[in-house]
Amino acid sequence: MKKRQAMAVMTAAVLLAAGTAMTSHAAEKEYQIYVSNNYDTQNVSADDNDDEKVHPLAPDVYSDDYEIIDGPSWSKGLLSWTPGKTVTGTIYVDLDSSSAESIGKNRTGMVMADGEDNEVELTSVERYKGSKYEGDNIYKIKFSYQVAAQLGDTTWAGWDSANPTLARWNGVKYANTYRVVLYDDQGSVVTQTVENATSYDFSQFMTKDRVNYYFEVTAIARNGDQRDYLKDGGPVSSLGSASNNPGITDGTWGDYQQGRRFTRADGTNPAGCWERILGKWYYFNAGGYAVTGWNEIDGTWYYMYEDGAMAAGTTTPDGYVVDGSGAWVQ
Repeated sequence: MKKRQAMAVMTAAVLLAAGTAMTSHAAEKEYQIYVSNNYDTQNVSADDNDDEKVHPLAPDVYSDDYEIIDGPSWSKGLLSWTPGKTVTGTIYVDLDSSSAESIGKNRTGMVMADGEDNEVELTSVERYKGSKYEGDNIYKIKFSYQVAAQLGDTTWAGWDSANPTLARWNGVKYANTYRVVLYDDQGSVVTQTVENATSYDFSQFMTKDRVNYYFEVTAIARNGDQRDYLKDGGPVSSLGSASNNPGITDGTWGDYQQGRRFTRADGTNPAGCWERILGKWYYFNAGGYAVTGWNEIDGTWYYMYEDGAMAAGTTTPDGYVVDGSGAWVQ
């Protein structure tokens, strides 16, 4: 009899231990709420009250485990959001309508979706006691969210009117770092990262004569934590600027029996040299007249149209190919 009682006690102990282990395992299950960043790639956040026309967008909040019945609402209005700063979000969950069996700070996880690196953290879970929502198992959840944003594109990029090797561009909201790429007719020449400035002097890299240089500028997140919450903007080319290194923009042309002659604003005439005038290259002989047709200059053949402008990146009227610098491709 005693042996049977002992066996019954052992069996009960085993079942109790197994039940405790199962209960502990169930309690350890964590249910998830996801936060997904939204980025303004189409300028949808433009607002007449915001001079710079951009501000961050609110993220989406969703869950496969919980039925979210309201929210999120935010501690600050969107126009007051700053990338990298934290705001507080609030949502309401109906546990009875959810697939999750429990809720609480130790049972509910809050994570960024899509592998995003900005921070989100669940701060409180409490049973709702108001009258706005019906149900006995309504919970109010608060969380902190690190604001993320897409950097915009600069509204203008071009060469400085007084210095044709100085690249300039308009600043982009939230950006203090820019990637600037210099190009010539053959492709990219050099890439520079510019911090805390909206200009860069490319004079040391612009060493070729009669080459059309241009640049692209992109607002980027600098190294470090900023990359967690800022996405790079898009590239903007100086080719879209009306002031893209036009060369001389004032002066007068005169037509003479010997040819065309250009007089600068200071009264001097270019002679025995190249000159860029209103975006076009001309070569003036020793007498100061713009040459036309085929001319060998410093060992390279160039073709000039009847008005003296050099042909570049095209086929000449007599069927020969010249590259972007104007040189005959032999």
